[in-house]
Amino acid sequence: MHRQPVSPLILHIDADAFFAAVEQGFNPLLRGKPVIVGGTENQRGVVHTASYEARACGVRTGMPLHEAKARCPQAIFLKGNFQHYQAASFVLQEIYLRYTPLVEFTSLDDAYLDLTATRHLFIAPGKFADPPALARHIQQEVATALHISVSIGISTNKVVARIASDRQKPGGVVYVPPGEEKAFLAPLPVDVLPGVGRIAKTLLMDLKVFTVGQLAALPPLVVEELFGARGRQLWELANGQDPRPVQQRILPRQISRETTFEDDTMDAAIILATLQYLTERIASKLREQALLARRVGVKIRYADFTQHQHTTALTHPTDSATELFEAVQALVQRTPFRRQRVRHVGVQVTHLQWRYGQPQLFEEQQREELLDAAVDTIRQKYGFMAILPANTLALRQKYRMEKSGYILHSPALTR
Repeated sequence: MHRQPVSPLILHIDADAFFAAVEQGFNPLLRGKPVIVGGTENQRGVVHTASYEARACGVRTGMPLHEAKARCPQAIFLKGNFQHYQAASFVLQEIYLRYTPLVEFTSLDDAYLDLTATRHLFIAPGKFADPPALARHIQQEVATALHISVSIGISTNKVVARIASDRQKPGGVVYVPPGEEKAFLAPLPVDVLPGVGRIAKTLLMDLKVFTVGQLAALPPLVVEELFGARGRQLWELANGQDPRPVQQRILPRQISRETTFEDDTMDAAIILATLQYLTERIASKLREQALLARRVGVKIRYADFTQHQHTTALTHPTDSATELFEAVQALVQRTPFRRQRVRHVGVQVTHLQWRYGQPQLFEEQQREELLDAAVDTIRQKYGFMAILPANTLALRQKYRMEKSGYILHSPALTR
């Protein structure tokens, strides 16, 4: 007897007005009041997030703060607190991971959950009757833990689940059963699809294509002719097809690299070269996982097992090895000098956040990012050791080199 194939079960969960909602969750006095996160009312800048009470006055994300003040004079303006938002994101992670290990965060407040393999644990007699019932239970868990609401879309793939989660904000649950994906998308405006920005939308409108259904009805070759290589994917999305898997991607609390020297040393060049090499490995991992660090720390342990550990906040979130090592060097200079051999050193980065991919405003930052990207490309092709800072070459006298890196005496990677 053949079993019927199980349809994928994908949830997209998006926290409603996240920054403002977290501020209201931390401070009960803000609940039910218009809250605007982005800066003080007299400050130059734009709105990052507005609570739904402020949105009712016409305040929108990206609006200049002075305009937001004019539209909503009674609003409470806050600069925002990244630590609050990160702490709330970790709580969301803990809740979501109770249901499946396949959780893919795309930002602090936005995640896909693949419950295909675990649905039988929750959707069964005596448990939850159907996916919407399970989704409402998850909403209640989040509300109890954080006093914020989340909107949930449920479908067989990522694109439909994401679009569904935006249909009934705030606090909605929208379920698109298997087989109804194309019909659900058909009446929606074409720019709900990822990849249809202003230029693509204008091009489609010139062809009298205004809805997703009209795009889906075009021959796929026509869409490929219009949009090149990504045309086929766009046509598939319009037809409710999205083969992209949910890949586990959760925010680590820290990334660290450390090692114990085979022989205790007082050689400052070796100690600094080791710290720089460990920093290079961390920066590479940050870029690989699309993360930025806001804080860096250094650990130095001596032969008598006494230990000094210092951390410092960075001026801005970064994945640059150059910027991280500048902070590491400053921390080393703060470490009290002792006439003791060094046994163990380590570097760690914390207060991590997702890299959102927004373009940098300053030419020097753009240059640094392009350089890092080039370094990563060379290492992917030829191995990590293909390109390294000159100072780390001092380690060749102590460690064997392989394509993947120095063979340290006791390397460790902690997340």
